[in-house]
Amino acid sequence: MEASPPQHALSASVRKKPACAECRQQKMRCESDASSLEPLACSRCRRLKIPCIFSAPFKRTHKRKRLQELEEETAALKHQLLSASLAAPGDALPVEDAPTPRQEENSHVSQIPAAKVMRRNEPSSHDDVTLSRTIDGLELASGIIDDCFELYFKDYHSILPILDRSITPNAFYRHSQFLFWVIVSIGSRRYARQPTLNQALALPVTQLAVQSIIVRSKPIERMKALMLLLNWPFPSGPFYRDPSFLLGGTLIQMAMQCGLHTPTFSQEFSKKCLKLPEQEPVRRAEMWVYIVSTYQRTCFGSGQASLVSYEIYNEQIHFKALLEKLPATLRIQIQISNVITRAHKALLELGLLSMTPQQERTMDALLKGFNAELDSLENLSQSIWDRLYIASARQDLVVMHFYKSATTLDVQSCILIFNATSSVLEKIRDLDRDYGLHQICTRFLLATTHLSLASMARILKGPFAGYLDHSRGFDLFRTGVRFARSCSAQKGDYAEKSAAFAEQIWKSEKVFRNPDGSINITLRVRNRLSGGILHDAMRCWKEEFFDHECTHPAPGNDTGTIIPSSTAAGFHATPTPALDPISALPTFSAAPDFSLNDELWGDLDLGLSDGWDATGSSMGWMV
Repeated sequence: MEASPPQHALSASVRKKPACAECRQQKMRCESDASSLEPLACSRCRRLKIPCIFSAPFKRTHKRKRLQELEEETAALKHQLLSASLAAPGDALPVEDAPTPRQEENSHVSQIPAAKVMRRNEPSSHDDVTLSRTIDGLELASGIIDDCFELYFKDYHSILPILDRSITPNAFYRHSQFLFWVIVSIGSRRYARQPTLNQALALPVTQLAVQSIIVRSKPIERMKALMLLLNWPFPSGPFYRDPSFLLGGTLIQMAMQCGLHTPTFSQEFSKKCLKLPEQEPVRRAEMWVYIVSTYQRTCFGSGQASLVSYEIYNEQIHFKALLEKLPATLRIQIQISNVITRAHKALLELGLLSMTPQQERTMDALLKGFNAELDSLENLSQSIWDRLYIASARQDLVVMHFYKSATTLDVQSCILIFNATSSVLEKIRDLDRDYGLHQICTRFLLATTHLSLASMARILKGPFAGYLDHSRGFDLFRTGVRFARSCSAQKGDYAEKSAAFAEQIWKSEKVFRNPDGSINITLRVRNRLSGGILHDAMRCWKEEFFDHECTHPAPGNDTGTIIPSSTAAGFHATPTPALDPISALPTFSAAPDFSLNDELWGDLDLGLSDGWDATGSSMGWMV
């Protein structure tokens, strides 16, 4: 009788049985037999309907590396597909048939005087036919470039008129590729025939913006491109975060490096001492005003103070003389920036974290004085655009009353906030009706709308709602939400998400309330100036729907409910009948199916992650 083989030898032979490549990759058991002449596919490969392959030289693929390869392959295929579609013949639009943003809203097309742009199919005096251009492997046909240039000068140029509309696309490209691609990007924001073009340009054009920091040639063109990009940034998304605040600092420092803050003595910042033409200091002063206004509005949109004390330069005698030669609109813009900068500096010096009654009285006096300056500017305003920027500045100051404690925030302060917020929303409504503002809305005006919505919701859900014209407030809130959503240039961008956020805040029965149900509209986010109102509302929403354990009271504030009274108001006020905010406002549309909690915080310029190193390492925040 033959001896049976040892048990351990059988086990070894079983363990050495090879598995198919897919099972080895996933470290799964494979029951197929590779030793047979025609091995059958294993059950796992049959279920997944994939080839069951046995390979001797096997190397396991790292999942993250494979995912990265797939993402790169997908991006390359998208570029090829988009390039093929953009290069297709016959893409040029007829001059009389240029696409308007959101075709279903043609009745709201911009009525701002359109700029004349040379079309590729129109003979020019120099026969400068637009050429196709390529950026990062993405090729744009000449017709697409002409269309984007026409859309830019037709709709956007009048908001920030810093370019010469007579220059052809080829000349822009030869002079500054960065500026050329920024113009194309802005023109493509609502380009109906290529709706994905703006998204495809986001990364390569932003890379050009970063590279502009180290390039020394053509600084004026680089600053113009940065200004345009800060006013109309690319829509944010899962793989792109708005870098506007960082680029805003680059813009103002670049301008000072070139001496624009001292236009009369700019040659002191040049390699050569040149004799400037008579009009050159005026042109430089005009450029400085545009840069200062853009920088200050970028800081506002990020809930940050302007760190550059440019009002010191603007108060110099030689600069005041130049300002008198500028258009009235620019003089108003620079004075608005000066008021806001001085107000922010004074309020930060006063202290906002936990205010004493004396500090609150001092803040009342400061705000009253700064508002008086804005009132004098309003008397000089000549257009509804000037009045909108003045109203936005007034709202930026008045909402600082929210920093008062629960016991001192009275009905008079709430009425001031309500009136300032209503004024902004009404002017935005009128501009959208007359000029189609949602089609050309800048980052600053969108941020102003968000602040208005957050302030209005806080006021109308507060203890003094009965003293306000709540019907007017509800209508304006609804109008603001519609406007914010209509500003969306891409599905799931900040404009659309913020509109959905405002709807959820309005419908919530817990927001601006303490755990015991009492009303509390005081702020807990107290280090972001007027942006604290929006960020605090965001945190209230986040705590209700996501992070219930993160609730915390405002520092040094009483969290009890405020009972409106004539004593608290400072005058004899009569409350109007209470109105249920849920039933009074028509039902909003359902929120989009994307998660508001993912990229929304990045859009609000929250730079740090939530994970701090518990061990106290100074590098923990970089993880």
